[in-house]
Amino acid sequence: MYKDKNVTAIIVAAGKGRRMGSEVPKQYLMVDGKIILDKTIEQFEKNSRVDNIILVVNAEDIESVKKKLSYERPRINKVISGGAERINSVYNGILSMDEDMQNGIVLIHDGVRPFVSQKLINNCIDAAYENGACVPVMDLVDTVKQVTKDNFVKKTIDRSKYKAIQTPQTFDYEIIKKCYDMAIEDKIKSTDDSAIVEHYGYKVKAISGLQKNIKITTQFDLRVAELIARMV
Repeated sequence: MYKDKNVTAIIVAAGKGRRMGSEVPKQYLMVDGKIILDKTIEQFEKNSRVDNIILVVNAEDIESVKKKLSYERPRINKVISGGAERINSVYNGILSMDEDMQNGIVLIHDGVRPFVSQKLINNCIDAAYENGACVPVMDLVDTVKQVTKDNFVKKTIDRSKYKAIQTPQTFDYEIIKKCYDMAIEDKIKSTDDSAIVEHYGYKVKAISGLQKNIKITTQFDLRVAELIARMV
C-alpha cells in the first residue's frame, strides 16, 4: 500500500525469446544460480509498497511457474495466460485485477529485467501517484542516425531530445485501464504501455532510470547479466 492506494505489479513474461536462440524461453534461463523471472519477482516481492503481483506467462507454463516460483512468493496473487502480442498480455493482466486492486497504482514490468532496484520501484510509484503515469528513461549514449530503406544515412538526429525507455512503467489504474480498453477496441499495435497512454492524450512523467536495469533478450545480454549479478 502506498498512502491511500493499493499497488499491483504486473510482470509480463509471456515471450518466446526467439532472439535468445535458446530452446528454453529467456525468462526461465538462469542468472547467478536463479531463474531470471524469479530474480525479477523477488525485487517486487521484497518491496513494502507492493501489495500484489500478477504474473503473465505462456498458457503452457502456468502450472510449472506456480510450482517453481509461487510457493515462496506470497505476494503473487495470480498466474495467468498471456496473449498473442505483448499488448494482449498486459491487457489480460489488467483485466485480471480484483476490485480491491482497482483503487490503485499499476506497475507493468518486463519479466526479463531482474536488476530493477527498490529505489527505482519507489520512484516510479511516487511519480505515478503525483502525475498519473510515469516511465523511467535513460540518456542515449550512441549517435543516432535516420537511415533510408536502402540503408543510406538520411540525417543525424539530435540525441539530446530522445531517451531510451525502461520498465516498470507505472500508472494510475483508471488511466491505464481506460487507455487499454480503447487500444484493444481500436486495434492499436504497440509494444509500449506509455505509448498507448500518450496516444489517448495523457501526459507521462519521465524519471531517471537505472543503467543496470537491462532487458535480457540476447546471449550477449545474458553474459552482461552475469557480470551485473556479481557486482550487486
